[in-house]
Amino acid sequence: MNKALFVLLTVVLNVTAVTAVSASHLLVTEPIRLTAAPGAEIDLGVVGPGQKLELVVMRETGEDATGITYKSEALWDKMFVARETLPSGWSAEDAKFYEQPMHAFVTVAPDASDGEYYFKIRAIDEYEGVAPIEAVAKVRVSRDVLDAYLEQKTLSVGVDQPALYYLHLGSKSSASDAVAISVNGLPSAPSLTQKTFLRHNSETVLPIELSEKERGEYALSFRAESLSSPLIFKEDRGTLVVLSSLWNDMLAVANGILLFPSAEQPIHAGLGFIARLLS
Repeated sequence: MNKALFVLLTVVLNVTAVTAVSASHLLVTEPIRLTAAPGAEIDLGVVGPGQKLELVVMRETGEDATGITYKSEALWDKMFVARETLPSGWSAEDAKFYEQPMHAFVTVAPDASDGEYYFKIRAIDEYEGVAPIEAVAKVRVSRDVLDAYLEQKTLSVGVDQPALYYLHLGSKSSASDAVAISVNGLPSAPSLTQKTFLRHNSETVLPIELSEKERGEYALSFRAESLSSPLIFKEDRGTLVVLSSLWNDMLAVANGILLFPSAEQPIHAGLGFIARLLS
């Protein structure tokens, strides 16, 4: 073999090898959708301190399987999070063998400061001839990943009648999370709490029903707080105006003597009797 032919074959073999290697990839579907080549940087978006990020990747490698008698695409068998690359205080769970799609989880340190962080993920193929692949994941940590505001801040209702507030919740995080909603400010129920699940990068509207037995104007505080970290929260304020109604006034007649002219007392007594009879 002459030198020119040897050089040509070497170049062809090297190009073929590079092409084969570059054909493998990671098909990421959550929390974003992209195709990552070996060594690529994957921007997973924003997460809050203490939140648990789910990374979902399909098993398809993009390469043909070897060592089998028919043509088929090789599949990744497992996905790992490289523990040695995780920031201090972070934790991870690897995907299970052969699950489709593959799910890995990374939990941000509860006291993580705002900023950019990096770690590596790896996928392996055990039996079909594809070399392991590695990519660099980037996340930005921020406490500002939750929105909460009232659709209507002031409602007026009768005594002991339901007032329905609508609280808009929004997630700017790439991590799904559970959120606790607390309402403070009513004498009859000093603190009310309910929980809801908020999917990553999504919005929802939560109806909240309140009532009060005493007339008055009440300043309310609506607080949405992540169950992953108390550092992630948003608050909005509203007002509940509780007014007396004719029906409630009629019921109240039986609670004491009204200072009306004697000619009107039989009328008010009759109204009270009718209200009690029908209640």
